[in-house]
Amino acid sequence: MASVRRCAGVLAFLLGLWPRVAAAQSKTLLQALDLESAGKCAEALPLFRQSLGDGDAAGALLGFERCAAYTGRQDTLLVIVDSILLRRPKDPVARVVQLRTLTTTQRFDEARQAFAQWVAAVPRDPEPFRQYARQLLDEGRTRAADTVLQLAVTTLGSAREISAEMAELRGSLGMWDASARAWRDAMTVSPYLEQSAIFVLLQAPAPARDSVRAVLAAEPPELHARRILAGLELRWRSARDAWQALSALPPNDSTVQAWIEFAADAEQQDAWRAAGDAYAAALAHGADRSLSLKAATAALQGGEPELALQLLGNVSSAGDPSLATSILLLQVRALSQLGRPQEADSVLASMGARADTSSRGDALRAIAWGWVRVGDLTKARAALARAGSDADAHATAWIALYEGDLKTARAGLRRIEETSREAVIAMSLLARTKADSSRKAGEAFLALARSDTARAADLFEAAAGELPDGAPILLGIAARLYAATPDSTRSLTIWQTIVDTYPQAPEAAEAELEWARMLRRHGDGAAAIARLEHLILTYPQSALVPQARRELEIAKGAVPPVQ
Repeated sequence: MASVRRCAGVLAFLLGLWPRVAAAQSKTLLQALDLESAGKCAEALPLFRQSLGDGDAAGALLGFERCAAYTGRQDTLLVIVDSILLRRPKDPVARVVQLRTLTTTQRFDEARQAFAQWVAAVPRDPEPFRQYARQLLDEGRTRAADTVLQLAVTTLGSAREISAEMAELRGSLGMWDASARAWRDAMTVSPYLEQSAIFVLLQAPAPARDSVRAVLAAEPPELHARRILAGLELRWRSARDAWQALSALPPNDSTVQAWIEFAADAEQQDAWRAAGDAYAAALAHGADRSLSLKAATAALQGGEPELALQLLGNVSSAGDPSLATSILLLQVRALSQLGRPQEADSVLASMGARADTSSRGDALRAIAWGWVRVGDLTKARAALARAGSDADAHATAWIALYEGDLKTARAGLRRIEETSREAVIAMSLLARTKADSSRKAGEAFLALARSDTARAADLFEAAAGELPDGAPILLGIAARLYAATPDSTRSLTIWQTIVDTYPQAPEAAEAELEWARMLRRHGDGAAAIARLEHLILTYPQSALVPQARRELEIAKGAVPPVQ
């Protein structure tokens, strides 16, 4: 009994001591991490080793691994791992560290043995196969990784639990269709790997992307597959297709959350219109009203001021003066973009003393831009004077452009980030011509601002005679504008002129494509096919070739085969 009591006393002592021991070891681990952060890995190693008995043994081992790699002490690390595995042969962290160390140091025979030992320790567990295949893929050993994954299928009875690794392998081999299918399967097991799927499939070359799209968009629509597709389209610069991939999903809580997350991602990619559409859809299906301000901002940035005004109507600023000011400033900007500067001025007046000097100046500059949009240059200058800044580069540059002063416009518009149609056209023209002035070009932009499309088209075509070095782009602008007027057939003549007269100009490939599209719309499929084939053969490096190939498939599908 005495011996039992002594043992019980020792046990009680140890139990009482344990919290202090654990606390001391936790402190040791923190010291090791601090030393590692300071770049003192040699000093951190013994502390990491001392902390291996702590409650966070995994953290200590991973810390030791990092510092061992930094100092070239991998052999010491492997000795420690071996000692851990003697006591805990199923320890997943120790097994991963062992495999990773052996693989990265190119001790492949030992890595194979370590993998076999792990498989024996945990039969029918997919983790050894996953980890070993990933290490081999990281080292570029795709054939060896394929062997491991095929062994996993045989051992486990299916590829379901290793579908993510299969997907990554197929991608590394350039098997993009198979990779997309494997990633879609992997989402049923590991939905948290969406970003990994995007990273792998993003490398697909342009000719393979349609097959990737087809797999991810196939019926039935699956949330994670569509999220992957949307992420890819955003990064492939197809924001509209990205949003279409997600908007087709039936609305529910998970879908609404996906729309909100997509909108935030689209903002990061400067895809403002897609972001605004996603926010608006989320709000229409029960998202918190607090998103309305972000949605309105995105819509405004994306050139949809009407939508922005609608969304701002849902925002409550009760008890929050700063929020009220933000809402009113957004309304001013939206009204100005819509060419309603007088209403914008009324909104500013309603703010009264609530608007500080900076906010009032911003609003007045927006109103000036609104007057610029409707072509009233006198009122635009008056608004700028009220703002106390007659040197606002944005509005001043547009005023100069409308007056035909290309030199001043070129200097001012070079620094703006606006993505409206007018801004893109203006900056494209100013980059192509060296001329300092053109009255007709100025009048053309003013007509465009006033939404007089037919007159703008006539003036852009006429300006081509004034600016020979900008003629191809001016004719291209005119052709696109004519296509939206009753005189749409005039576009055909201009596109033919561009192709025949300026075959080396950047607009030539676009002219071929638009010419073919109009021919197909008018029912002349054979002529459309001829134009598209000419484009593909003549401009093989053009970014429009993928679109031309798609149009060619559509055109050929609509033309009966020759008997």
